[in-house]
Amino acid sequence: MLESVTQAFIDLIAEKREGDAYQLLYKQYHITLLQFAAAYLKAKEPAEEIVNDVLYKVWQKKETIVEISNLRAYLFTAVRNACLNQLAKQKEEQGLMSAVPFKDLTTEDPESIIISMELHDCIRNAINALPPRCKQIYEMVRIEGLRNKDVAAQLNISINTIDAQLAIALKRLVQAVSAFNSRHPLSSSRS
Repeated sequence: MLESVTQAFIDLIAEKREGDAYQLLYKQYHITLLQFAAAYLKAKEPAEEIVNDVLYKVWQKKETIVEISNLRAYLFTAVRNACLNQLAKQKEEQGLMSAVPFKDLTTEDPESIIISMELHDCIRNAINALPPRCKQIYEMVRIEGLRNKDVAAQLNISINTIDAQLAIALKRLVQAVSAFNSRHPLSSSRS
């Protein structure tokens, strides 16, 4: 048996009252999903983005809701999976950042300054060597600071494509930094 909210949602869709259906979906689940996502991510803004993305995706597939026996469980599972993906992305980014030695160049010896400059060039070259679309997406998200959803809308592609291209870019950047560190052992051993 379908839960009452799911049935009410389906009924509103069937009656072509889509605005009411979306309001029901949003009012019923937004706050609890946001709290759930924020507990995972320990931050409100990315949690809000994830919840809005999940609700939007469900809304896009509103005709298939009839196939879901428990909309609440479906939404919480989708939000949980999106949060886990976000955390994995953050961990990968932290791995890249920890591979890059950030130092106060004013107190460093000239050799360290040169190595830091070479590392910066290495990263810039790795970004420039990315495939054009991958580079464009990486720069829009990581350098310009745009949200994945906004980049997807601007480029008229899916958020999954954004995520896949960012994963490719980060993998190549990590490889470039690792190769740099293996060529410059002093750059990773100095603190």
